[in-house]
Amino acid sequence: MTFDNSAGSMTLKTGRSHNIAMLLTLLLLSLILDQKSKAWGASVNESLLPGTDQGVIDEVIDKLPLFDGTFNLLSGFSIDDTLLSISASATELTPYLCRQSGLTPPGNTDVLLHDTGSPQVQEFVFLASYKDDDSARNRVDRHIYLYTTKKRKTFATWLQRSGRYLDTIKAILKEDKLPADLVYLPLIESGYSTDARSSAHAVGPWQFIESTGKSYGLKTDYWRDERRDPIKSTVAAARYLKDLYNQFGSWSLALAAYNAGEGNIRRALRKSRSDNYWRIIRTRYLKRETRNYVSKFIAAGIIASEPEKYGFTDIDYHEPLKFEAAEINSPVSLSFIAKCTDSTVKTIRGLNPELKRWCTPPDLKTYRVRVPEGTGERFSECFNSATPEERMPKIPYIIKKGDTLWDLAKSFHFTRKELYALNKGINPRRLRPGSIIFLPPTNGAYITETRPKTPYIIKKGDTLWDIAKRLRITRKELYALNKDINPERLRPGSIIYLPLRR
Repeated sequence: MTFDNSAGSMTLKTGRSHNIAMLLTLLLLSLILDQKSKAWGASVNESLLPGTDQGVIDEVIDKLPLFDGTFNLLSGFSIDDTLLSISASATELTPYLCRQSGLTPPGNTDVLLHDTGSPQVQEFVFLASYKDDDSARNRVDRHIYLYTTKKRKTFATWLQRSGRYLDTIKAILKEDKLPADLVYLPLIESGYSTDARSSAHAVGPWQFIESTGKSYGLKTDYWRDERRDPIKSTVAAARYLKDLYNQFGSWSLALAAYNAGEGNIRRALRKSRSDNYWRIIRTRYLKRETRNYVSKFIAAGIIASEPEKYGFTDIDYHEPLKFEAAEINSPVSLSFIAKCTDSTVKTIRGLNPELKRWCTPPDLKTYRVRVPEGTGERFSECFNSATPEERMPKIPYIIKKGDTLWDLAKSFHFTRKELYALNKGINPRRLRPGSIIFLPPTNGAYITETRPKTPYIIKKGDTLWDIAKRLRITRKELYALNKDINPERLRPGSIIYLPLRR
């Protein structure tokens, strides 16, 4: 087979024909012929793949067991810069070709193909995977339009939150030698929210499901969920993304696998007989969310890297995350930490989002707790001088006839596990009237007989059930505060008492 052009020629000689060889040939020919340029006479020593040595390409071609002859399409021919670049499909073939020939793929084939004049965008390596693909470019443009119009307010909120975590995430990605652009992935995953939770039970800024998080060292139990921690989850996400890239050899496919799971991407690759993300998403083998995932990420990253260009000129970015870590050898309540550091429980929760309860995990011998910057030494002194009772405030409760741990937990809005943590060695079958147990000092943990109460005027149509449901309390609590109350005789204008939460 011979192809002649007025400015040059290229020759492809084959003996026996293989399907894979023909597909590869047709693909590369179509990529070249589709370019509207007159650059057929380009220099032989120019590299067809930006960022890839021509020698590497030649070596790959020579070692490919696809032809019984010579393959001069790449090794004897290259394209001038007026073509700008080849499309994503050829760029993402590089790892595949290298693997087929037994060579090590280049470290990053998703190189930037266009100089946009912006330092931020020049670092955005994922631009290469869509810039010369009309379908891909249209997808990205649609999401840019969506984020700057209909979802503008939401995106502005995401940008605000990003200020708290960008520096921290960038440092972790740099340490793992990953593209800095991945710092924008939590934008579309969670909007940088540590409290984000999906319908699939994925949690945290990087939206780990429990099994994947556990595989990458994130612990989840009753007391803590490290998927919500911005630092620990970023370390895990960096490892996971690196593993996905090593597995698929393409950042586009790695991101798709991050969204859909490795198994689904491998299945789509096999059924579509392609290893190019932008081709696979045109098939029916991936869900709509995954087909849009990389486009959404690129669009979000483009906007976040130059927000002013897209009209986000008044973003009040959150202050960067700053803290000191202190190691403790016994559990403490968040209120105690706040008191020692002259801050608030809300501030302490914000620095330690993995903590799910009112205290640090009582089942751990040591724990590293984060405190506001500049308060580490003060907290350590406060902790060391405090008694166990001061570190873990608890409320005494006198057991009454008929009490069970289940009833107490339900009445005071906590769990039996918390009761066991505060009352070591307690036997739930031997709760004797008059004995004392301890309750946690959470909102809603108040003593029935002595807790403060507030009057409530009954309105027409009120029932005890409605009042309890509306105020998130139990009817048992209402009965305890309103002796001899008759639920069938609630008259408008009469007064009952409600618990005043601490």
